[in-house]
Amino acid sequence: MTVFQQLLRLFRDRFTESDELSSGSGFETNIAQMLGFLAVPGLFVSIYLIPRFMALSFYKPGPAVDWELRTDHLFFVAYSFAVPGFTTVFEWDMLFPDRRDFLVLTPFPIRLRELFSAKLAALGLFLLATTVAVNVVPIILLPVFSTYVKQAKAAGILRLMFAQFAGTSAAALFGFFFIAALQGVLINLTSPRLFRRISPWIQMCGMSAMVLSLLLFPIYSMGMRPIAQQHPDWLYYFPPWWFAGIYDQILPRPDPQFVALGRFAWKALGLTIALFCLTWGVGFRRHYRQTLESGEAGPSAGERKTSSPWNWLLRSPEERAIFHFSGITIARSLKHRLFLATYLSVGISFGLLVLVGMKGGKLNISDDGLRSMPLLITFFVISGMRAAFQFPADLSANWMFQMAENGWGEISRRATRKRVLASGLLPTLLVFLPMEILAWGIPVGLFHFAFQFAAGALLSELLFLNFDKVPFTCSYFPGAANLTILAGLYLYGFTSYGFRMADLELTLERNPAGAALFFGVSAAAIALAWCRQTKGAPIRFDAGEPEIQTLGLN
Repeated sequence: MTVFQQLLRLFRDRFTESDELSSGSGFETNIAQMLGFLAVPGLFVSIYLIPRFMALSFYKPGPAVDWELRTDHLFFVAYSFAVPGFTTVFEWDMLFPDRRDFLVLTPFPIRLRELFSAKLAALGLFLLATTVAVNVVPIILLPVFSTYVKQAKAAGILRLMFAQFAGTSAAALFGFFFIAALQGVLINLTSPRLFRRISPWIQMCGMSAMVLSLLLFPIYSMGMRPIAQQHPDWLYYFPPWWFAGIYDQILPRPDPQFVALGRFAWKALGLTIALFCLTWGVGFRRHYRQTLESGEAGPSAGERKTSSPWNWLLRSPEERAIFHFSGITIARSLKHRLFLATYLSVGISFGLLVLVGMKGGKLNISDDGLRSMPLLITFFVISGMRAAFQFPADLSANWMFQMAENGWGEISRRATRKRVLASGLLPTLLVFLPMEILAWGIPVGLFHFAFQFAAGALLSELLFLNFDKVPFTCSYFPGAANLTILAGLYLYGFTSYGFRMADLELTLERNPAGAALFFGVSAAAIALAWCRQTKGAPIRFDAGEPEIQTLGLN
């Protein structure tokens, strides 16, 4: 292969590399799994809309049907915008070559022009694969299914396909180029050390924003028509609304307001592409030179801190070791922080869906939703930490636990649950405490805080009942999990936990004796769980090691 082809293959494979995957899984296997996963929602939603289109076929053509179709188009635009944007933010460190790439490739006779062109080609393949996976099924199926509607059928299938292709593809391109252009601007304005410092925060905020832009679709889709009528300027603050206007540029019966949004969408896309080309063209050589000259950023003061106000709650050196190890790993491991940020974003989205509703073009706050929102979010925080603890930070670093472990599985469970309370449950509830006090008053707000903490502690005991591992030290086999069963359990779990516990909270709020009984039983159950002793219960590392294992310390 030529130098360009080898560099292209290297950068292409970097998008799917993972230290936790089996050695036999290559780029083709990983990318096929990822693209198949991205294509499934478009297929399911297209089929789900068939009864809706059949119902609309009985309506006379008019503005009401136009708005219903516009809402359906908005979902596919939002999905096409959120998924490439999310994956681009997730692959943030892979967009520009990083320090490792430069240190490895510099000694070879590679021209900077070849390096730059190979990186751009790899990004093009990544963007093409993501865009096709997200949009190919709706582009084919949705126009066919929408012909049940008289005014959609009048446009013709080819015109409907072209409108679907233009709207969703433009949204996907904007999601990618906006993130890439943002990174190009930061590359030109900041030093490599500062860029590495702020990148994790940008990734967490960006991934959360993309998740929220998709999962909050029921709220902003219901508000699209009243907002367009009462506050038309607001439509320019949210990109999916722009690209929904592209359909009106192509299909018959256009709305002038959305035609203007479509023109704005094309201008925004052109601006982001131009900004991407400018910043990458100017900043690539500068980034290359400064990355080689700069050193790696050391741990921050928070990461170097070893003392903890929770030490009084940790009863043994083994428990303190696991507690501090898990806390330091969360602080230092970017992939685990991104994983937890995604879980938190999903929880916030569902919390907002039960909290906020649209009525007459105005936002309404539900009292029942206000009670359920903290419980829903704490469910996702605790379950997210339960899932994140199973992914290894570095399998080669768990040798110390394997050498020192001597049947202290219950110690590991206690330390892990205390880490969940310290780093997950308590900070989340403290964020909600001012809102609770503002909404219900100081006495009731403090009661809600205590109830939610007790409920969250009981939930963590339940979820970590059989967690006999040290967090971040075990290998993970994704094929062992049944995603359908897990999705069903999560759907039932967070709805039952959030809504039923909110009902119980309201009941106990009016019954002091019942509240005292609840707190007493909860405290006894948690104390009993923490004092449980399981003699000789070993820690599982799930690595499938041979009986004789070398540690590889030379």
